[in-house]
Amino acid sequence: MKKIYLYVAFALASIGMISCTDILDQDPLDSFTDEAVWNDLALSETYLNAQYMNLMAENMKGTRFAHYTDEVFQKHTYGSENVTQGLLSCDNAGIGWDDTMWDPWYSYYQYISKLNLFLEKIDNVPGDETSRNEQKGQALFLRAWNYHMLYSLFGRVPIVDHTFDLDSSFELQREDMDKVADFILKDLDEAAALLPIEYSDPNDFGRVTKGAALALKSRVLLYKASPLFGTPSTEKWQAAANAAKAVFDLNKYYLKTVNNSEEYGALFYDVKNPEVIFEKLFDPKYGSGDNNSFLYQAPCGIGNGFQGWGNFNPTQNLVDKFQMADGTASEKKTHYDYYPWNGREIRFYAAFLLDGDEWGYGKDKREVEVYYGGDETIPAGKDSSWGEYWWNASNTGYSMRKFLDPSYDATGTTMHTTPWFFIRLSEIYLNYAECQIELGNNSEALEYINKVRTRALLPPATGEDIRAEYEYERQIELVFEGQRWFDLRRWKKMYEEYSKPIYGVTIGKFKNEDGTYRKEYWTDNIVSTRVFNNDKLYWVPVPRWELNKSKLIDAAPYE
Repeated sequence: MKKIYLYVAFALASIGMISCTDILDQDPLDSFTDEAVWNDLALSETYLNAQYMNLMAENMKGTRFAHYTDEVFQKHTYGSENVTQGLLSCDNAGIGWDDTMWDPWYSYYQYISKLNLFLEKIDNVPGDETSRNEQKGQALFLRAWNYHMLYSLFGRVPIVDHTFDLDSSFELQREDMDKVADFILKDLDEAAALLPIEYSDPNDFGRVTKGAALALKSRVLLYKASPLFGTPSTEKWQAAANAAKAVFDLNKYYLKTVNNSEEYGALFYDVKNPEVIFEKLFDPKYGSGDNNSFLYQAPCGIGNGFQGWGNFNPTQNLVDKFQMADGTASEKKTHYDYYPWNGREIRFYAAFLLDGDEWGYGKDKREVEVYYGGDETIPAGKDSSWGEYWWNASNTGYSMRKFLDPSYDATGTTMHTTPWFFIRLSEIYLNYAECQIELGNNSEALEYINKVRTRALLPPATGEDIRAEYEYERQIELVFEGQRWFDLRRWKKMYEEYSKPIYGVTIGKFKNEDGTYRKEYWTDNIVSTRVFNNDKLYWVPVPRWELNKSKLIDAAPYE
C-alpha cells in the first residue's frame, strides 16, 4: 500500500504547551505516515496544533483591516489601495500583501481542507474518548473560524465539508448567505457541546474552549442579522442576543478594573486578561507566526519603539471622536496654539503615541518628535516627515500605542510575544447591546454599554441617543482591533465614511521673542481620500482563477 506522509509542524508551543514527548522517539521529527497519525491521539493532536498556526492575527500583518476605515492611514500601502480606492475586481481581488489578504479565498479554503481531513479521521483514532472529543471540538471551531472569515469577506461561498480524491467532480457553487451562516453555526454548536469551559491541564492554555465557540456564534449571528447579510428580523436579532447571553451565563469572563490609561493599555499585552475568550499566542522558542506590532506600529528613529516602519498612522478623524474624561465631546478646531490633547478619556492615551510623549526602552527613552522647525535655527523633530527618518515618519502625526508593551526591548533579540485578542468580553457585551437596541429594549442595551463605558472610567451613557452612544463605545473600545471595517460594511455605512477625507495633524515648533519655544497644531491636513462608489465594493470579489476553474461559481456582484 502506498504510504501517504503528513508533514506535521510541531506547533505545540504556538499555543504554549508541549505534551507526550515520547512520540518523538518513534519516527523522523518532520513526518509521520498517515497510518501513524490517525492511530495515535498524541499525533492527531500534533496535527491539530499545526492548524492553530494558520490563524492569521492582525498583529502579524502589514495591512490591517483598521486601514480600511476612519481609524488608520497606512503609510506603505502594500496593495491595500484596491479597497481604499475602489479598485476591486475579479482580476484585482487582493486586499493586501499578507497571505489571507492577498488571496483570502485560497488561503482560508486551504486551511479548511486540512481541518476537513482531521474531522474525517478523528472519530476512528483509538484512545481516550474525552481527549478525542476535545480535539474534534477544537477542529470544528477552527473550521468555523475560517468559514466565518470567508462569510465576512465574500458573503456567499461554497460549503466544503469533506476532502476530495482524484476522481471527485468539483461541482460546487456559492450558497446563499443564510445557509453559509447556518453551516458555521452548526459547527459551533457541535464544538460547544464537546469543548470544556476550561482545561484541567495548564499546559493546554490557549486552546479554544466552549466560551470561544459560543462567542464566535454571537458574532456570526450578529452579522446574519445585519442589513448587509440579508433581511434583518426580530427572530435573527433575538437569536444573536441569546448567543451573547450564553457567553455571560458561563460566568467565566469578566472585565478587569483599571485606574488609569497605563493599566487599561496593559490589558492588551496580558495573556491572562480575564475578559479574553479567544486569542493568538506567540512563543519565542518555537514560533507561531511573526508578531509584527513594533515593526509596523512604532515611530521611526532610535531605541525601543523607534525602529519601526511607522506604517499604521491613526487619523485626526479618530482623535476627534474621543471624548473628554467627563464624557463630553472633545473640542474640534482646525488650529490650536496650545496642546490640544489634555483631559481625554483614558482609552485615548492607551491608543496613541503623541508628539511630546516619552517612549523607548532604558537609555533609549526620549520624547516623540513629530514637529517641523518654524525657522532654519529649529531642527525638525526626529520622527516627523521633515526629520532624519522621514521615509517611515507618520503621515498623520500620530502613531499607534495600543498593543505595544513598553517593557519590551525592541533593540534586543527576544521575539515580541504580545498576544492578539480575537474575541473578548467587551465585544460580546456590545454585540448584546446592539441586539437589544434592534429589539427595542433600550434599557437592557444601556446596561451593557455602560459595563464597557464605566470600566473606562467614564460617566454612564444616558440613552438619549442610544444608537450614537452605542456606536461610540463600539468603535472606541474595539479601536484598531479589526472590527470597524466589518461593522461599517454590515451596517451599510461605507458611503458615508468614505465620503470624508482622512486628516492628520501638522505641528510647528516656533521660537518666541523671549527665547522660549511654543508649538502650534493644525488638524486640517488632508492625508488621503477614499473611494466607495458602488454597492459591489461591499464584498471582496471571487478571484478570476477560481471562476475559471469552476464554471458553477458565479462572480456576483462583480459580474
